[in-house]
Amino acid sequence: MKCFERRAILGLAASLAIASAGLLPDLAAAQDYPTKPVTMLVGYGAGGQTDLVARGAARVLAEQLGQPVNVVNKPGAGGAVAARELTQAAPDGYTILFHSNSVVNSAPFIMDQVNFTPDDFEYAGMITAYQTGLVAHVDAPFDDLKGFIAWARENPHFAYAALSPEARMYMDTLAEANGLEPNAVPVQSGGEMITALLGKQVIAAFSGGIHYRYPDELKTISATTTFRHPSAPDVASIEEDGYPIGMDTRTTLFLPKGTPRDVLERISDALSAAADDADFKKVTDGANIPIMYMNLDEARAEIESTYAKHKGILTDGS
Repeated sequence: MKCFERRAILGLAASLAIASAGLLPDLAAAQDYPTKPVTMLVGYGAGGQTDLVARGAARVLAEQLGQPVNVVNKPGAGGAVAARELTQAAPDGYTILFHSNSVVNSAPFIMDQVNFTPDDFEYAGMITAYQTGLVAHVDAPFDDLKGFIAWARENPHFAYAALSPEARMYMDTLAEANGLEPNAVPVQSGGEMITALLGKQVIAAFSGGIHYRYPDELKTISATTTFRHPSAPDVASIEEDGYPIGMDTRTTLFLPKGTPRDVLERISDALSAAADDADFKKVTDGANIPIMYMNLDEARAEIESTYAKHKGILTDGS
């Protein structure tokens, strides 16, 4: 009997040792992270604001983490293509997504093929805010939202550039309220949107803020945020003009669900360095992009709160 008990105890101890040994590689991986290059997906094409900030952030992350951070553009469906790819990646911190939080807190309420929720990802922080707005060429025959609507009533089937589902939502709301007949011209990046505006292929566009790099050629007609833009403080927000649909978005670092907390903290700490990095500030200052860093816990709280708010705006609370 004693011999049997002794064998059982030894067997249990051996099993625990094997199980514990199986956990050690993951723990070591989190502590040593990163030991190889990191892939940063970007949900828009090259040349736009998100891509611009992503590349600046990737440089800072590479310096802080001690490994290359390689940017890979995966445009499509307002970032949903890249986000879907991220969900298939291993939760080890070696594949990350730099994108607007709109892919979680807005797109699911607009696009049938997108059904992300805040719990589908981990978040390592946020770094900049978008000065989203309705913009036009400086030669456009209107200077504010009221003037645009008056012009649009007299010019049915006008063309506007739409980079995201939110852009279509804003114009659809304005069209329904005012009897407008717009034609959306889809674009894959901020660069394409700027080209369409500068070439006068469209009368207006919804920009994430990159238009502020062209102050002599483009103008803001309405801020589609809840606040007036620091770069155009005299331009009213869309909410001030009577449309309670202003939504704030931020560039966010997404990681696969289940990524260890230690890895998230390592990336979040590395991202925080961008807020005070001189070269990164040159990039954002040159494009009039406000830096508003949030750590991993603040980022999750922001995602969850705006998910609830934007659901109310985009689905009337249903």
